[in-house]
Amino acid sequence: MTPHLRRAFAAALCAGAALALTACSSADGSPTTAAAAGSAVATPSPADPNAGLPNGTKMTGWLLPAGVVPKLKADSQAVDNSGDVYLQPADKTIPKAQACDQLGQTDWMDAGGIGPSAAAGDDFADAYGNEYYQQVNAYQTTRAAQEFAALEKVFAECKAYPTKISGATYTMHVKAKPVAGLGDEAVAATLSSPDIRGGETLVMIRSGRILVTTMYDDQSGSGAQALTLARRLLKNVPAAPAEAG
Repeated sequence: MTPHLRRAFAAALCAGAALALTACSSADGSPTTAAAAGSAVATPSPADPNAGLPNGTKMTGWLLPAGVVPKLKADSQAVDNSGDVYLQPADKTIPKAQACDQLGQTDWMDAGGIGPSAAAGDDFADAYGNEYYQQVNAYQTTRAAQEFAALEKVFAECKAYPTKISGATYTMHVKAKPVAGLGDEAVAATLSSPDIRGGETLVMIRSGRILVTTMYDDQSGSGAQALTLARRLLKNVPAAPAEAG
């Protein structure tokens, strides 16, 4: 499928899990840093909007282990974790072309532009470009619902968009559909092109103020494992704190 870029909260990290190209930069080409995701703030008081939210360290324990994707190798240098502190959430307006392009990146869940207060994610890949990425984000107030809606909009606006791989331009197609019975709301989207081998599936599930996301890039299929793995990941997530504010 497409090149995958990885954003780490603690540092800019780079790993070669993409089909064609990888780069240690953000979707807009600038270096990725912790500051881009938001600066760390102290552990919240009971009155803080982060009160009741899990931090990155806690959510790391919810992530699926390497055994769920035995053919892929865990990349210990590609761990996204906000740790024991909370991020100062930041929002950004992402142009349509950039948002569409980001769907093909490991940090595709950032395409909605609504920043979380805490996050944890990790990556599994092989030398052929097959890749599984999982991430859990925690949001203040109603921000998880806002991010979910924003990503749904990106899926709708990016039904067909151009992407460049190794200097050539291809048309990617996005097909999204709701998934019943998962959390408060859930959507699965497939990315494919008639000119590119394999496909990719993105899944997002909102449970209260928690957003569970998975990505599976499959060189010989559609990446449908992303939905199976998302179901398993959701089972590890405790009853989420309800929306507030």
